[in-house]
Amino acid sequence: MAAGNWTPELIAMAGGENLFAEARRHSPWLDWQAVRDANPDVLIAAPCGFDIPRTRAEMHWLTGRAGWSELKAVRSGRVFVADGNQYFNRPGPRVVETLRALAAMLQPEPRSSGEVWERYPAGAVSA
Repeated sequence: MAAGNWTPELIAMAGGENLFAEARRHSPWLDWQAVRDANPDVLIAAPCGFDIPRTRAEMHWLTGRAGWSELKAVRSGRVFVADGNQYFNRPGPRVVETLRALAAMLQPEPRSSGEVWERYPAGAVSA
């Protein structure tokens, strides 16, 4: 699923563009070919109910797909995993921290606090 509801607005406020969802609309289902066709500059995995370790452990569902290594975000080291459970998928006071995390991930040289998000795989650097 792509991040909908309030997340597209947060992404825009952080200086990015959500290629797969619209603000104030439910999160849409997304097929893998749509991701490949869009070839995004940045990919953020923040599944509902998952913290960073669980998201990291489940990344094989993405990394094992055909065309993963050809994606621009992967080639440039701009893939991130985030704590969807505590930050990205809950409306409330932590939405401000989510905005800060998005803004940090969209910077040319992102620096993770490790609590809210991290680069995937750990230690990857931008090309």
